[in-house]
Amino acid sequence: MAITTPVSNVGGGDLAVDELLEQAREVEATDIGRARSLVQQSRVISRSRGDQASEAEALYRLAELSYASGLNNEALAVALEARDLAHQCGASISEVSALNLIAAVQYHAGNFSEALGSACAALDLYRATGERASEGLLLNSLAVIQHSLRDTDRAIVTYEAALMANKGQARPDLDAVTLANMAKVRADRHEDLLAVSLGESALDLAKQHAPEFVPEILARLAIAYVALAALDRATSCLDDADGVLRDRTERRLALSPGCVVTVRIARGELYVAQSLREEALREWGEALELAAEAKMTEVSLKLRDKLANLCKEMGDYKTALMHQEARYELNEQMFDRGSDLRITTLQVQHDTEVTRQQAEILRLRTANFEPMLQARIEEVEAAQVEALIRVAAATEGKNVDAIAHPIRVGELAAEIAACLEQDEEFVRRLQVASRLHDIGKVAIPDAILTKPGPLTAVEFEAVKAHAIHGNDILSGSSSPLISLAAEIASSHHERWDGSGYPNGLVGDEIPFCARIVAVADVYDALLSTRVYKQPWPHIDAINYIAAGSGTRFEPRVVEAFLDVIVVRDPSLADHIERPSCTYT
Repeated sequence: MAITTPVSNVGGGDLAVDELLEQAREVEATDIGRARSLVQQSRVISRSRGDQASEAEALYRLAELSYASGLNNEALAVALEARDLAHQCGASISEVSALNLIAAVQYHAGNFSEALGSACAALDLYRATGERASEGLLLNSLAVIQHSLRDTDRAIVTYEAALMANKGQARPDLDAVTLANMAKVRADRHEDLLAVSLGESALDLAKQHAPEFVPEILARLAIAYVALAALDRATSCLDDADGVLRDRTERRLALSPGCVVTVRIARGELYVAQSLREEALREWGEALELAAEAKMTEVSLKLRDKLANLCKEMGDYKTALMHQEARYELNEQMFDRGSDLRITTLQVQHDTEVTRQQAEILRLRTANFEPMLQARIEEVEAAQVEALIRVAAATEGKNVDAIAHPIRVGELAAEIAACLEQDEEFVRRLQVASRLHDIGKVAIPDAILTKPGPLTAVEFEAVKAHAIHGNDILSGSSSPLISLAAEIASSHHERWDGSGYPNGLVGDEIPFCARIVAVADVYDALLSTRVYKQPWPHIDAINYIAAGSGTRFEPRVVEAFLDVIVVRDPSLADHIERPSCTYT
């Protein structure tokens, strides 16, 4: 009962298209390939007729089918396309559906902050339409994300709002899901009496209106009863859950892997409370196999931790270590998938904007507006950079300085380049391209970027990888500006003496643009407030750059930087410790 995505827009368009989409819904549970084919047909018909609203709905359905098939990257790319097309033609409900699906993909990749943003956008847009039927569903999805972010107070408020939104909508099935999720929040807060009360209410509704959720609700109730030491009641709940599972299996009714896994986890908790540790190991081991097969990464992480702790209590330290090592590896895989998804999101959005702008350039060229063309190309490049920066800033820990820092770096880099007597075109491009130097940080989890204390060795390696990610995002563009940005993103942490990263380049091997940005970036970072540091005094930051001449930074660039600083504030001239090292 996690984040869900069924905000439907079937109906109201072309009859043939609606019929195809409805047929797809009818067969998707048994023949997802057939469902995909039907949706593709509806998209072709919609496009041939210029019906963008129906095409956007078909794209959303394709994304939904990809998501159901476990093809998350494909689902994300198609959902983004559906969102943009729906926005363009004013198909608000399809746009809401796409946003909610994007949130689901981000959530299951562990990118909770990004999922939260998408879910909030879906809810705001849906409310603007004046519709109300799916508001409770959207609020429930939002609360699930808030719970995963450990913002339990806000999650409870949002779940309560979902219950209010469901009133008058005749959706007791949604109420059952929301109440069950509220019970889980209360259980995680060790408010077990409240968890039991909410769970019993959810169970009563689910038995009548959402029987597919009954086993999972019973399992969660059992866990709450175990916490209250009511082991007989917990046993009864789990026996009932097993009975429902057997009945649904015999009747060949759908069973979600999550439902079965939750029942096994609860049975393991009961066995632990009964001091039946071997039985608990068996239950949790089988639950782990099911969770791994269903790619339930977050559940697998929790099960590995449970198994490690139980093995440790039983004196089996070797197996405990094995589970902890597997947990660490799984966490790394989850981080990699989350990073890939962040990059995919950015690349899709960038490519969409590039396509749109290239079409506009082609229109101008074919219309013989050559005098306007170069100016338009420059506008397009600047718009691309602006869009990339804003997407990157939105994912970089929500830091208010995330947009201002790259702008300041670009301005200072341009002044240094001008001081070094570079031509005006290079200076202009450097000022804009420099603003993308940290674009690769979209692939770094917020938990690392906003960590107040020192980073571990593993976390620091993850941060260092942003130079590689930045190059991956920006490379391959036909735009000279974006190509320059790729060079900067890849090399602005290289050091003049060869001790930098990611490639350990030395001296002139480092692109000239990156040598300039390295100085501007470090200087501005020293003066900025971060969660892990206070800003340096201005003169200390200047003299730090000066002291790095010939080791961290190119001496010629440092000299130009110091000249720029003196031009900016002549009163600093007597306080600057000029380096003795000169450029050779």
